[in-house]
Amino acid sequence: MEVISAAHVSRFVGSPFEQRGGLFIVAPPGHIKSTIIKEALLLYADTLILSDLNVAQLAHLKSALISGRYSTLGFGEFEKLYERNPGSAANLEGHLRALVEEGFDKMSFDSQQMIGVTARVLLVGGITPNAYARRWQAWLDSGFARRFIWCHYRLADEELIVDAIRKWKKISFGKVSSAIPANKDIPYTVKAVDARVLEKMLDNQPSKETPYTLLKKIFCVLVWRYGRKRAFAILHDFSESLGRTGTNLYL
Repeated sequence: MEVISAAHVSRFVGSPFEQRGGLFIVAPPGHIKSTIIKEALLLYADTLILSDLNVAQLAHLKSALISGRYSTLGFGEFEKLYERNPGSAANLEGHLRALVEEGFDKMSFDSQQMIGVTARVLLVGGITPNAYARRWQAWLDSGFARRFIWCHYRLADEELIVDAIRKWKKISFGKVSSAIPANKDIPYTVKAVDARVLEKMLDNQPSKETPYTLLKKIFCVLVWRYGRKRAFAILHDFSESLGRTGTNLYL
């Protein structure tokens, strides 16, 4: 949650790289993916949490994305986007792929001769391992996969949610910072030695370019909020979910 929150605020980090990228949380059904995303992002007025989306709805959102009204899109169950005509889903995926990297200013049905302002957003999605496995090769082939950090986990105690219901008490996730700089500027504070450590965390990811850019910006936000020591502690803990076997989540 700290990493997702910092990723949203990463747009304020000074950088020559404009792409936003994003994160995907891969976990089994009922393992609180949607809850984690909502708890991390609902603190901000410029985030939009969606249960589903199609091309027509994205067209209506275009002006809000270009104006900066929404700078992050969150999907608790990203696989729902594919529960429609495969051609329509592929078209939507292409627009989202552009939104997180090179940006987009026109829908496919708009005149390509129009002049427009480019919109870019951060995308955060939750997806089950089965849906992830079904889509993975297509995502590699299209370049979709390389634009995101992929985090895999499972709850260490699968009875945790049932136990909370039994006790009639919601699980507490603690407090996550939602601090934003008043001057809309967060300094770039990654030292050369820091950069190598951060790059190593992405060794098992499908690509390092956009994810590496995002991870460095996340680090800068965490340093701005908590200092270098705690920033590294948070990212070392988080990096366990980036490996080949994922990690257990203890609550």
